[in-house]
Amino acid sequence: MICGIVIILVKLWGMKMDEYTYIEILIEDKSGSILMEQIMDKYVKDKENLTYKIHSFKGIGKIPLKVNRMSQIKSKRLLTDLPMYLKGMDASLKSMPGRKAIFVILDSDDEDCANIKCSLVQMYRKLGISTQVFFCIAIEEIEAWLLGDGEALVTAYPMAKRQLLQKYIPDSIIGTWEYLADIVYKGGFQKLKRDASSCFEIGLFKCECARNIGALLDIGKNVSPSFKYFIGKLDAFYERGI
Repeated sequence: MICGIVIILVKLWGMKMDEYTYIEILIEDKSGSILMEQIMDKYVKDKENLTYKIHSFKGIGKIPLKVNRMSQIKSKRLLTDLPMYLKGMDASLKSMPGRKAIFVILDSDDEDCANIKCSLVQMYRKLGISTQVFFCIAIEEIEAWLLGDGEALVTAYPMAKRQLLQKYIPDSIIGTWEYLADIVYKGGFQKLKRDASSCFEIGLFKCECARNIGALLDIGKNVSPSFKYFIGKLDAFYERGI
């Protein structure tokens, strides 16, 4: 972690460091990381002195019951390891000039978004760290952010089922990943399950969708409310540090 921050500082040698903004992003899986890379590359294009780093995990996990007595053994699950990562990042970022923040991106899945946010905020307060942390929850899954830009989707997948796409209500609880697969995969999600020899292959297709659609996303026109919330938090932090 410290080594990574030193590299960032070297890149910004000679810059007014109080004007520098650095963001750490934690996200729950590989396909989400691929999409986030696409989004952030677009976001920083017209921003000065903004740098970011993405950390991906291998699933969601659960917040430990005793966050101040957490294990130092990484599980590779986002929520399970989150207290450990937040404490470590906070310690590293304290010595870094400029504005710093951590963004935690996760799916709500079948959980209530307000309850998830409450649990995360409680955990953050118990840790007693000083770095700002923003919790951004994709409703119901991060594939909702891909479905939020229909033009990008049909450009990436010209044979996409447009009628299904037009019926989609942004951020609806509908089995978002399966719905996306029904739209873009020939024969739909059930055909994808039959064609794939393993969950790993399904994961590869999720990554493909994130890469292909994400490359074409217009972050200013995405209609997903949870995507807009994330971009709004990025804007507020970059522009005002809040």
